[in-house]
Amino acid sequence: MKLVTHKTFFLVLIALLLACAAGSLAAQVYKVVDKDGNVSYTDQPPGDGSKPYDLPPISVIEAPTYEKAPEAKKAGEEGEAGEDGKEMSLKYLRKHYRDFAIVAPQQEESIWHPESAISVAWNARYALQAGMQVTVFMDGKRQATTAEQIIPVAGLDRGEHTVTAELKDGKNRKIATAEPVTFFIRRPGLYNRPRVAPRGGG
Repeated sequence: MKLVTHKTFFLVLIALLLACAAGSLAAQVYKVVDKDGNVSYTDQPPGDGSKPYDLPPISVIEAPTYEKAPEAKKAGEEGEAGEDGKEMSLKYLRKHYRDFAIVAPQQEESIWHPESAISVAWNARYALQAGMQVTVFMDGKRQATTAEQIIPVAGLDRGEHTVTAELKDGKNRKIATAEPVTFFIRRPGLYNRPRVAPRGGG
């Protein structure tokens, strides 16, 4: 094999190391110094009986291992951590309960001759955290504070009414306010009867 120059020493080393790693026959490297003092390396034993050159061990630097950042838990799970690192932070809760809304009665709905209490229902994407409660207001007056999703309200007179609700956490901090819903209590009379949808499309 043709001798290689000192400039290509590292290329030879890399090639030999790759060959060894691939499972090929282990090649020995010989260091040869000519009469002018030039150093070269070869895998062929030189005629002067030189012994194989002991290559220095390869320096291996292990890449650092980074742990994956823990994913934020969904609201409703224990051990909640807010965006500012504090448990159930106000900013965190307001973000996750921003869709808090009243779903019954519906806007502009007419409720005919209720014989008892009507049902006010709210909804949100996530279940309530421990300690959270909803306060329902009817025509500006507080009706009930509860964690229940359906709240009965009785004693409503005929006419227009407005219902809204507030969501607060266990520290009595306001998390969300539902948009007001206007509905009507109707009672049948001579000129005021519920409309009946025609049957059969006739």
